[in-house]
Amino acid sequence: MGTNPAAYLVGAMWSFSENVFRPAQALKRIGLYNPRVIGTTPTNLPRPGMGPRFARENPTPVLLTRDTEHDYLVEEFNKMSEVYAEFVRPFSEPIFEEALSIIKRYLQPDWRVLDAGCGPGRELQQMARLVPKGEVVGIDLAAGMVVTAHRAARAFGLKNCAFFQSDVGSLPAVFKNQFDLVYSCLAHHHYPEPAAATQSIFQSLRPGGLYCVVDPGPAWYNAISAPLALLADPGWIGFHTPEEFSTLFRNAGFINTAWFEVLPGFGVAAGQKPFE
Repeated sequence: MGTNPAAYLVGAMWSFSENVFRPAQALKRIGLYNPRVIGTTPTNLPRPGMGPRFARENPTPVLLTRDTEHDYLVEEFNKMSEVYAEFVRPFSEPIFEEALSIIKRYLQPDWRVLDAGCGPGRELQQMARLVPKGEVVGIDLAAGMVVTAHRAARAFGLKNCAFFQSDVGSLPAVFKNQFDLVYSCLAHHHYPEPAAATQSIFQSLRPGGLYCVVDPGPAWYNAISAPLALLADPGWIGFHTPEEFSTLFRNAGFINTAWFEVLPGFGVAAGQKPFE
């Protein structure tokens, strides 16, 4: 019998985490690994934050009433929405832990935040605890993920959250200019139309707002990982290098674009919407 390609992917992720991420984290703590920063970092973000709105208006998940052209990309995610978080946790946990150390430099307790590709909501829960006077809105095209993320947030007593089923390239019109921060964690490489998604996110941010993408970046990592991702990662589209992220962001209108390396192979691509 053949081995499921997804098992290879999970095994590779767990192995990379134990043999690369955890040692790198230990070296960071003692000052022997200093990740680089490329570009111009965000500055003078708007204050105060926009506070809660969507969590008050939408106590239950908002699901689409029609199919979208990209539904086929999330069929597998719908099937494994209840167990997905545990499969990827050993890999995603250290990545988001280090990425959050960057994002928290800018985050304010009253910010309204959008998680663009929230999956089952593990990262969203962490973010919601950091904005007690604000809120986090999670969107995902997979209805199963949206329902699972909502259920998990409520189970942990988090009420400053709202959940929408949405294609990231076609966000609800009500989102326009409504967020202080938009972030995604290990979701960008699943966006079928990165330029449309970036433009949609640009429109959802208030003037001066911040967009952060947590994803692979260096060309060496992308080169060795893309073949396995293409074979085994449901809905995988493609990785971007730090330079490609910068171009993508600037073409959408962002300024102050930067790449913050957080762990070998991974980082936070950031861009700021200009003040009007």
